[in-house]
Amino acid sequence: MTPSRTLGDTDLQTSLHAFFRRTPVRRPASVFLASTVLLAFLGCGGSGSAPETADNSAPAEAPQSTDADPQPELPKLDPADLDSPEGRIAEITRLRTLPDAVIEVRFEDGQKKPANERPPTEEEIAQEQVRRNTRIIELASGVIEQVHAEQEKEQLFNNAVYYLGDARVNLALSGDAEQAQLLSDDADALYERDPTSFSAVEAGAAVVELASQMASRYGSQNPEWVKAYSVQARLFAERFPQEQGRVAVNLISAGRKCEQFALREEARRCFLLVEQLYPGTPFTEQISGVLRRLRIEGQPLELSGTTIDGGFFTPADFAGKPMLVVFWASTSETFRRDLPQLQQLTDTYGSDQLTVVGVNLDTDEFHVDAFLEETGIGWRQIFFSEMDKRGGRNPVARYYGVRAIPEYWLVDAGGIVTKAPANPDQLPNLLAQLLTGQ
Repeated sequence: MTPSRTLGDTDLQTSLHAFFRRTPVRRPASVFLASTVLLAFLGCGGSGSAPETADNSAPAEAPQSTDADPQPELPKLDPADLDSPEGRIAEITRLRTLPDAVIEVRFEDGQKKPANERPPTEEEIAQEQVRRNTRIIELASGVIEQVHAEQEKEQLFNNAVYYLGDARVNLALSGDAEQAQLLSDDADALYERDPTSFSAVEAGAAVVELASQMASRYGSQNPEWVKAYSVQARLFAERFPQEQGRVAVNLISAGRKCEQFALREEARRCFLLVEQLYPGTPFTEQISGVLRRLRIEGQPLELSGTTIDGGFFTPADFAGKPMLVVFWASTSETFRRDLPQLQQLTDTYGSDQLTVVGVNLDTDEFHVDAFLEETGIGWRQIFFSEMDKRGGRNPVARYYGVRAIPEYWLVDAGGIVTKAPANPDQLPNLLAQLLTGQ
């Protein structure tokens, strides 16, 4: 018996890329089958050690089987059906809708065992997901090989491309680097074949999705993953300007992720591209605060609000001396680590030479009071009594689009922002220059 080809076969992968490049131009079908979903990039979750924000939901998963749950009735296909593209798509759909904990085949000591003899282990579930995705790649590749030259089967072609990309993403996230490369190769080939086609867009979106997931999972270990997400979001914008919604969502999400990891130049590129591509749209309005903050250096500071002690703060009250603005929250471990450097500044210069004001992004006033008492912070704190103006909804933070904390701004005696953001290590020299007029 001749063994079937698998995802690792060089000849199959080469032939697929050749199909993508050489077949006639295909225009996107008006209706894609029900499996198409709009990829949601905003609010991607991070790892446990992800950077802090003032305040992400995952898509709903298929129900998990438990010990008490009966095994579902699974549709069966005649093996002959798998020779047709329609049958292969049907089998892909069946595999994708199976609950995660359903193990179709279990092998122990070389022996095939009924799948429902015992609940599967986590390792077996992971292995089953790899098996399914590997099988989906094989089936989808077969469909592409069968229908690539048949205009009337465009929907099948598009479905197969979508399923192929999704399975490659899943395997890449499980650690298969080869699938990540093949995903990128497929996207490039489909774009070269027809940059306006539905399949090219879906393949490009799959690459962005993988970059987003990798940034969320591994960005805290290696920020290069976050930078790669930014690069892929901008590449998608360049290649598919017609996809306005996806382009804007990708760029905004990537920009925010870059800010969380202090990749400020990458974030700037993403946000400014949104403004350039979509002026006067809700997309630009959504990041108006961020754009204002990106341009704050050299501009007068607009800052006012109620303070936690019941007073009211405006920079005019302290005109004539430099000011340090501190965006912070009691939950920020980074701020706690920076605090000794900040307190040394206040001890060195005193309130007669330097004004420090905090913009607190906590939601619970009790936590703020406890932190201030514990640390001995004596700066004035902008904190609103209204619950809808606390945390990430703090009006000052929203006006300037501040989401990642802590953040420090230095303002000169004339009320002009000179550095935003400033690194705590930079503050002594920057402040000395302001005080000496250099």
